[in-house]
Amino acid sequence: MKEKKGLGEIGRREGRSMNRMEKIGARMRVKGIILMMMIVMGCNSGGVSGEGTGEEGKARKGDGSVIDLKVVSKKIKDAVEFAQEVKEVQTLVKSVDELAKAIGKKVEGAGNLGDDGGQNGSLISAAYSIISSVSTKLERLEQQAEVSVELKAKITVVKTASKKFTDTVKGASAELGKKDATDENAKKALL
Repeated sequence: MKEKKGLGEIGRREGRSMNRMEKIGARMRVKGIILMMMIVMGCNSGGVSGEGTGEEGKARKGDGSVIDLKVVSKKIKDAVEFAQEVKEVQTLVKSVDELAKAIGKKVEGAGNLGDDGGQNGSLISAAYSIISSVSTKLERLEQQAEVSVELKAKITVVKTASKKFTDTVKGASAELGKKDATDENAKKALL
């Protein structure tokens, strides 16, 4: 190795050390600049588009049209909730049909239905309670804006029938509201 004039071995080491540190510092500066560029470029990729139109929550279809995913997900959620409410009404109406089959019956020891002989007061009360619940749910369904005209017509038919039943029970509470309501009276009210 060539020695610098006037420097001993310690002076040479110090010179090499400074040169080495300068190289490491230069590399770190380059890496820092690259890292900063990556961060800046990455931040611009998912947010607002170049026009500043706020394209978040939107998807572009193959033909170029844009779909707002927030609106689509809200419509799907509303449709699922509506379908659940319709299903609840259907279940309640079917339960009234099953109650009508039990007019004049009682459960016997073997689990079969036997004749009860005119003890239908609680049966009519249960049907009245279910029909009242159906009427409330139908009111909510009818108020929704997404309901078609055809479905609104069906809702109106069911509401009319349920109102007829509740009015019948209210008007004939002397015969239907007692514990020993006859089979004939129960059939008139429920069927």
